[in-house]
Amino acid sequence: MTKNPLDSGIGVEVIHDLEDTIRLIVERTIAVKEGLDFLADQTWPRLVIETEPIRRAYNDLKKRGIRIRLITEITAENISYCKEWMKFAEVRHLDGIVVGGWGVSESDYIAPIPSSSKGGPPTDCIHSNVKEVIELQQYVINSLWSKAIPAKQRMKEIEQGAKREFIESIRDPREIQKIGYDLIKGAEEEILILFSSENIFRSQGISQVFELLSEAASPPRSVKIRILVPARENEAASKFKELGIDTRQRKQQQEEHRFQNKLTTLIVDQSYCLTVELKGDSKETFFEEAMGLATYSNSEPTVLASLAIFEQIWMQSDKHKEEERRESAVS
Repeated sequence: MTKNPLDSGIGVEVIHDLEDTIRLIVERTIAVKEGLDFLADQTWPRLVIETEPIRRAYNDLKKRGIRIRLITEITAENISYCKEWMKFAEVRHLDGIVVGGWGVSESDYIAPIPSSSKGGPPTDCIHSNVKEVIELQQYVINSLWSKAIPAKQRMKEIEQGAKREFIESIRDPREIQKIGYDLIKGAEEEILILFSSENIFRSQGISQVFELLSEAASPPRSVKIRILVPARENEAASKFKELGIDTRQRKQQQEEHRFQNKLTTLIVDQSYCLTVELKGDSKETFFEEAMGLATYSNSEPTVLASLAIFEQIWMQSDKHKEEERRESAVS
């Protein structure tokens, strides 16, 4: 084996041999006392499981009660190897991990250099015990760990075709606008919209919303659309009705859900929900200035909660409309 320059102090070395690389990984794994973390592409699970000395070393860590974590891209092709990993490690999935990977413990950073043969074992690797390098890689792992999804959830998506649930917070007005447009474009059965303020109808982008809704409501899509608008905005209600869209007006303070007066909500196919905060009601450029934080989700409890609020306000608006009709008849 090539003499290890790290034996005499702190530094970085490059190993240029497969057997030496495996030996180094095993030796440094045995030395782990606190924990061992990995960020690796989809080929890494198979390579480790098929390399007996390394797999045995990781199993020994498990037996000593030392934590191992792996972030990788779980696919239909490597799912069986990821299940083997789960026997000795916590595994999470992250989309789009680039080629290669690395591992880091409290004392070592080891990054095998990807083989020129796709999926082949790495013959070379970089090894460092520089404190700053180790701390940086640990920071990266910890940051990505919170964003990655549990392996069992990803495996359920692959094996059962289950959808991946998400809840995202978005601040960029242009990104929020794009998501809203895309949801309307992709609607297949139903679109529900609760507009928070009459000011929104004077904002940038609302003309595009009218166009998208008109297209969705028309054949061949013929999407069912229901819209709640502020009571004072008769012009907007008229425009929606001209498109053949079922529209109700609501009093700004009539609902129990008064917080909804500051939220514009879009629900599509009872599967996706986009809720946008309105920071102020005096802004003329809605998308640039008045739009606040948005929440975008396909989580069933989140979508159903928004749907329940919409339906309650819809029924209240119907009731209010009927009361007005009776009062008009009496007078």
